[in-house]
Amino acid sequence: MHRITVMLALATILTGCAGGLRPVPGGGLDYEALMATPAQPVSEERRQVIERAKSLLGTPYKYGGRSPIKGFDCTGFVQYVFDRAAAVSLPRRSVEQVQAGKAVVPREIQPGDLVYFKIEEERSPHSLHIGIYLGRGRFIHAPSANGVVNIQSLGDDYWRTRFLGGRRILSS
Repeated sequence: MHRITVMLALATILTGCAGGLRPVPGGGLDYEALMATPAQPVSEERRQVIERAKSLLGTPYKYGGRSPIKGFDCTGFVQYVFDRAAAVSLPRRSVEQVQAGKAVVPREIQPGDLVYFKIEEERSPHSLHIGIYLGRGRFIHAPSANGVVNIQSLGDDYWRTRFLGGRRILSS
């Protein structure tokens, strides 16, 4: 029963029914529209999330990892940052993290919001990847491809075409 629920949730997210997704010809993110959106002031709570995330730059990727000592995978990284910086407890699994909080349309994504992507990997052909938006079209995440927590641009073809949406975890 739980497996069916997870599969239905994943299908809803991947088809864009989770809300807050802006259709883009060919799929993905309208990066130019995102960059044209004026920057919003960042609250202290969001600033703390961003600072905590950046303090972990260079931490090695580790599948199933959720600590700076052993390494992080994407969801472990997000879970750790929000717990330590904002005392927010997020679920461990990506499909559950992208259901937390509130859907945000791309032009309203703020620093400290989650961004998520459809990734196809060998071990999980329809998995989701999660990061934390930093502002100015950049996000921080723990990708397996580069092997360490790093900052990348949502405007890169790879991320722009796989972008599924944003989630607001922090109200401020």
